[in-house]
Amino acid sequence: MAPTESKEVLTKKLKELAEKNRWNIENRWGVSEQQDDAKRIADQLFALVNGESLEPISAEGQSTGDLSDTDFQGTFTPPDWQVEGDDFPIVGRKFSKAEFIEYVKWVKQKESYLWSPRGITMHHTGFPDLSIRPNGFTEQHMLNMRHGYKNDKGWSAGPHVFTDDHGIWVFNPLSRRGIHSVSYNSTRYAIEMLGNFNSEADYRKPRGKTIRENGMFAAAVLMKYAGISTAKLNFHRHDPETRKTCPGSNINFSDFEDAVLSIVEQV
Repeated sequence: MAPTESKEVLTKKLKELAEKNRWNIENRWGVSEQQDDAKRIADQLFALVNGESLEPISAEGQSTGDLSDTDFQGTFTPPDWQVEGDDFPIVGRKFSKAEFIEYVKWVKQKESYLWSPRGITMHHTGFPDLSIRPNGFTEQHMLNMRHGYKNDKGWSAGPHVFTDDHGIWVFNPLSRRGIHSVSYNSTRYAIEMLGNFNSEADYRKPRGKTIRENGMFAAAVLMKYAGISTAKLNFHRHDPETRKTCPGSNINFSDFEDAVLSIVEQV
C-alpha cells in the first residue's frame, strides 16, 4: 500500500477493479457454472468495497440465501420502468435478493398504490421451460412477454414477478393490479417461476431448485415488506375457475408454504 494514497483513493481504485472484473466475467467467460460462481464472488467483493452487508457464501461458493443484514447503506435508487404510461406499463428489470428487498420497501413507501393486494399466487411459466431459456430471462424477454400478453391475449397487465436462476424480475408494477388468475387478479400478487414443474426434468435440475427458491424468497419478501399476510399464499391451481396444475404437479403446497414461512423469519 502506498503511504501517500488516501483511503478514498484506494477505495476508488478497488471499485474500478471490481467493476472491470465483473465486466470480464460477464462478457469473456464461456462456462456458465464457473461464471455464476465467479460473479457471486465478484458481487461480494464489490459490496465489501461499497461498505454494504455481505450475503453469506457456502463452502461450495454458492449463496446460502440467508441474509443476516439486507439493508443497503445509503439511499436506494430504483431502476426506471422499461415501459411507462397507463397502456400496459412494465418494470421489466432484474433484482438480486437484497435489491428486491430494498425495491419492495421503496415501492411501499414511495409509489401510489392503485389497488389493495392481500395475497400471493404462485405460478410456473410452463412455456417457456428451462430448455427454451437456458440462460434465464433478459430485458428483451420482458418486452416480448408484454407484447404477447397485450396483443395475443388482449390483456392490459400481467404477472407481477418472474424468477429465474439468476434473480428476481419485476414485470407488472407492484403498485398496480395485475392479470394472472381469474379469481385472484384483484387481490393477489402473481409470482411466475421459470420452468415446467409438471416435468421431472425441470423440477429435479439444479436450475429448477434455484428458480423455486427465488420464487419462495420473492413471496417471503412481499409478506414481510408489502404487508401481505403469511396466511394468504396459494397456488394457481387453487383457483376454482381453472383446471390447471400450476405451478406444477411436482410441487407440494404444504412443503412450499413451510419453506416460504421459514424465509419470512430469516429476512
